[in-house]
Amino acid sequence: MSGFQAKNSKSSKLKVDFNLLQSGTWVLEKKGKQRIHYFEKNVGVGKIVIYNALDVPSPFDSKLLDYLMLKSQENDWSQEITIPAISTIIKDLGLGKRKQTIERIKKSLKILKNTHIEFHNCFINNGVLEHFKEGTWELVSIGILAKYGFERIKGRGNPLSVKVVFDDDFLSLCKYSLGYKLIPYAPINGLRDTAYALYKWAWRWFNTEKGYGERWIGNGQSLVKWYKNELNSTGNYKYPSEVLRRIKSAIKQLNENPKVPFYLQLKEEEGNHKIEIYRKEQWTIKREIPFDKLPPILRKVVIKLIERKKHIKEPYALARSMSWKELENLLKSIIIVPIPKDIWNFIVNDIIAKSQIEAEKKEFEETVLGFEEREDEVLVAIRGSKVRKKSLITILLDNFTPNWKSFIQNAEGFIKETKAC
Repeated sequence: MSGFQAKNSKSSKLKVDFNLLQSGTWVLEKKGKQRIHYFEKNVGVGKIVIYNALDVPSPFDSKLLDYLMLKSQENDWSQEITIPAISTIIKDLGLGKRKQTIERIKKSLKILKNTHIEFHNCFINNGVLEHFKEGTWELVSIGILAKYGFERIKGRGNPLSVKVVFDDDFLSLCKYSLGYKLIPYAPINGLRDTAYALYKWAWRWFNTEKGYGERWIGNGQSLVKWYKNELNSTGNYKYPSEVLRRIKSAIKQLNENPKVPFYLQLKEEEGNHKIEIYRKEQWTIKREIPFDKLPPILRKVVIKLIERKKHIKEPYALARSMSWKELENLLKSIIIVPIPKDIWNFIVNDIIAKSQIEAEKKEFEETVLGFEEREDEVLVAIRGSKVRKKSLITILLDNFTPNWKSFIQNAEGFIKETKAC
């Protein structure tokens, strides 16, 4: 039960907030049925604590969490996820369909439900947490899952449906994070425990633009401390040679995995050890930024919609972190209407600007989300829901350019054209 093999996820990238990448969501090397309720690690002048009254999560539990996070991400960061059958999880993760596998997944969900991560003077505050939007917090404690449940569904085989509900702070951290890495999902699941932990660690230091990263990991007892602290190990290692043996084995597994986009080298200089991370030649890791490819009018709309979420301090940074699917979901109710330039100028300058009714101005501002001037027309972005009602903008357009509805284009069409280029 040590290996996950994800199916149909070769191109998927999991967005992982840097706080979670730094803390890790696993604890290594628990022995047999040993239970550990508390794990603490140092981060500069601060510390991180993973605690659970039942049992801290293992790499198996963390891999299941990766899977659930990806499902949420693929569904516009939905807080609630329903998997039609627990057998779907088993199939997607390449696990053998045995009774003990089902019980282990159930146990994982129970562990994730009871897990909390505490950040003491080390949380990178981007103002994105649902309940910690303002101020500088000396301690932030967040959960992972708020709820989960199973339901027996009527039908062939009476499948057992699985529903999970993420903790709202955990989900908002993942969704709105401005400090994050996009980690290819597929290789995560086939890795043994230490290799999995080292893979996640390596992404903290690997620069995808330069194709390189490096980190000194120490010598002697400092190497032992690095292993326990950075890879979240509870192993009681006395000698550095024991740690080096495990690191070399993990590096070998990562380097031989064709789906891992980099390879690692362990080097020693004057007794001090360093791990260097290089991009594999066959991999070109180029971070695509869909927002930058959008037409100017849609970029304006995206920023305006994000700015209306008052706790988002850096709307451009968040917009540039969004995937195509996230942008499509954000813009799915927006329509684009070409309006003759003289008519648009008259509406804006002679009617709206001179109106003495503040409610009209407010409605216009909420309905019209952006515009882009062209040679003889203006493209105007409008909330589609307002078009279906008798709103101010529709009344004005009906009066001054009666055939305007014939030229409506959905924002989705603009996005498809952009993606095709």
